[in-house]
Amino acid sequence: MLKLERRQSAMAAFMLLMAIFSLKPALTWAIVDVHDQYYAAPEAEVLSAWSFDFSGASGNDARQDFAIETHNLWRSEQRTWMLIGRYARADSGGSDTADNRFLHARFVNGLTKRSGIEAFLQTQQDRFQKLDRRHLIGAGYRFERQGDDESRLLFGLGGLAERERYVGLKTTESNYRANLYMTAEIPVALAVPTSFSLSGYLQPKFDDFGDLRSIAVARFKTQLTDALALDITVAIDHDSNPISGVDAQNVRYSSGITYTFQR
Repeated sequence: MLKLERRQSAMAAFMLLMAIFSLKPALTWAIVDVHDQYYAAPEAEVLSAWSFDFSGASGNDARQDFAIETHNLWRSEQRTWMLIGRYARADSGGSDTADNRFLHARFVNGLTKRSGIEAFLQTQQDRFQKLDRRHLIGAGYRFERQGDDESRLLFGLGGLAERERYVGLKTTESNYRANLYMTAEIPVALAVPTSFSLSGYLQPKFDDFGDLRSIAVARFKTQLTDALALDITVAIDHDSNPISGVDAQNVRYSSGITYTFQR
């Protein structure tokens, strides 16, 4: 009964968080969920997961879509290194409709069995969000809880400094933001190993909390073999102060195959 109550509490908290996000009229690719492989194979010292998404058509419907994403973790008893990259490209009818790149590096040093400090670097580009480049550096504190049923809950609190430049603008803007996140993974009782995860990130400016960026991500993952998994992801992105000409709301959804190497 206690396990069920904890799971229901975690689900309720995240559904509330996603509902709050969905009420705010905003979007950006500036925040990306970096923890979707953090819980995978906790006994492995080295983990490398690769996700591939392909689709296309010719004839009356001429289009091509391609995305590749990689999550790499190196673990020791107290420390974890993460390196995450993503590239996506798409065109429809001969016109480009997506072109973005993302690279994130993170170091986590455990203080206790459940808590630790972290530092991270990130760089990205998204031509169709008019983002010429965004570089950031940040640090914070994190707390993790694991249930007897292998469910996990992770909280993070910290800050970051960012420098951004947009296409068509000559100036580079610098900002300082708080960085808050919460992510959970819940096992699902099906015939094959399956999990459901929810993540939420908030990044308000320190000097103007009305300037808020956020993302909520829901992911359903089914393990096909020890190395292959099928995942379906839905994400809601927000930016309360988007650049002129960029939509202020976006919902992304995708599905694909993930290959995981570990030792």
